[in-house]
Formats: sequence, structure tokens, C-alpha cells
Amino acid sequence: MYPYDYRISLVVQHPVCSSADIAARLGLERGFFRDVGTDLLDGDGHLIRVHGFTRVSFELAAGKDGWLMDAWPQVVEILQARVEVIQALNQEGAEIGLRIAVFGKQAWAGFVLDDALVRLMADLRLGFHVETYFPDPPADPGTDDDA
Repeated sequence: MYPYDYRISLVVQHPVCSSADIAARLGLERGFFRDVGTDLLDGDGHLIRVHGFTRVSFELAAGKDGWLMDAWPQVVEILQARVEVIQALNQEGAEIGLRIAVFGKQAWAGFVLDDALVRLMADLRLGFHVETYFPDPPADPGTDDDA
């Protein structure tokens, strides 16, 4: 298998709570977030009101040149400690899921989901999203891209 980097995040999308409130309830430090009602400016400087919900992510585990399977026990432990909060957020209309980003270095390096994690995800109605990123292949020295 080829080594790869990975990042596992818990992503919460909530119709009314702020990201700070969600972070406090989960007891986790928020990463990326946009709060419900936040206004943004488009490329031309015009006000757009696109945030009809709060979106916040929390990094649960990350590894360099690692194996994703080694992170599952830590992720399960983090989620199990927050079962009641996650269930409450679900009842409030939140959409919650795990986002796994795999940063390949040479080729796809597959992984297997932990049985305990799969059961917990089902019990908590967690979504699951995998994103893969790979470096651009080296330019063929025999071609001229400037032409």
C-alpha cells in the first residue's frame, strides 16, 4: 500500500444554532464555520444572503504518511463521548456527518471502515463523505505546454 495523509472531520449543518453554541455543546474546537444569517459579499461587492443554516466542522483525527484504520478507535471514542449531544442536534433538525479527506501521494491506498464506527454512525444517523486528493502527474518532458 502507498502512504497517504488523511483528515477526519465531524461536520454539522444546523438550521438555527450558531457555530459557537454547537462547539460548546460538543466540547470541540471548531475549524471552518459559517453561521446562519451571515452575509457575504460576492466578487462584485454585492451583498448576498446565502447562509440559511450554520455549517461548522471539527477535526477529529489527522495523520501524515499514516493509515486511516489506525484513527478509527480515536474517532469512535470521540463520538461515543458525545452521543447525547449528537442525538439532540439531530432532533433539532441538524445534519451531521463524517468527512474523510485522503491525500494520496502516488496511488489510491484504500481503507476499511471499523465495525464499531459503522454501527455508531448508523445509530447516530451520521452521514459519510469521502474526498480524495492526488497530486498532479508530472509533466511529460516530451511535450511543450507553451505552444
